[in-house]
Amino acid sequence: MITLVGVGVVLFFGSLIQRVTGMGLALVASPFLVLLLGSVTGVQTLQVVGLGVCLASAITLWSDINIRLAILLLLSSCIGLVPGTLIAKSLPASWLGILIGTLTLVALGSIAFLRRSSLFVGARGTGIAGALSGFMNVTAGVGGPPIVIYANSTDWDYREYLATVQLYFAGLNVLSLLARGTPDLPAAGWAVAAGSSVAGIVIGNRLGTTINESIAKKAVFAIACIGSLATVIQGVSTL
Repeated sequence: MITLVGVGVVLFFGSLIQRVTGMGLALVASPFLVLLLGSVTGVQTLQVVGLGVCLASAITLWSDINIRLAILLLLSSCIGLVPGTLIAKSLPASWLGILIGTLTLVALGSIAFLRRSSLFVGARGTGIAGALSGFMNVTAGVGGPPIVIYANSTDWDYREYLATVQLYFAGLNVLSLLARGTPDLPAAGWAVAAGSSVAGIVIGNRLGTTINESIAKKAVFAIACIGSLATVIQGVSTL
């Protein structure tokens, strides 16, 4: 019961922040879902929920989506999906938990300190961003940071970026689930995941213009850091 409540709270706030800022679901939810459900089921559950949240957001923002760029990023992500899948399937649970926590911390650090990079400019930059995003998503469920750096480096229009990444991550989560499989959750778990995510999206739609985006992003950073550190500590303690 406590686990289900925890999953619901994490997914509610993650979905709300995702709708307001364009990302945040994975960074907030990944480490905590790993703590609650385990390193494999936690990431798989996040990918299923992420698929639903991003699809719902993409529908509401469809007119602003750059479909061509979303497809290019998705094709590039396949470069990172293959090695990421092999690593995720070969590591023991403890080491996978450590990897997930560490990758999330690296992702947070890259957003905080590497705002722009010439590596992410042009066609090469699109390929690099997609490949890194694919690797990080299939292993840890956190494929967003490389796309954020890509957006900053190319001065991507924020309105178009916010819409396009929803379609991109919906597709990326489909590929990740095909590569790693779907989570084995009880009916109650699916109900909680679906209900809390829908509630987060609905409230996010209503509050999107009233929530300070800067404050929301700082909250994402702080919460995700705490969860990531806890995931690493748990993984080390079970070696």
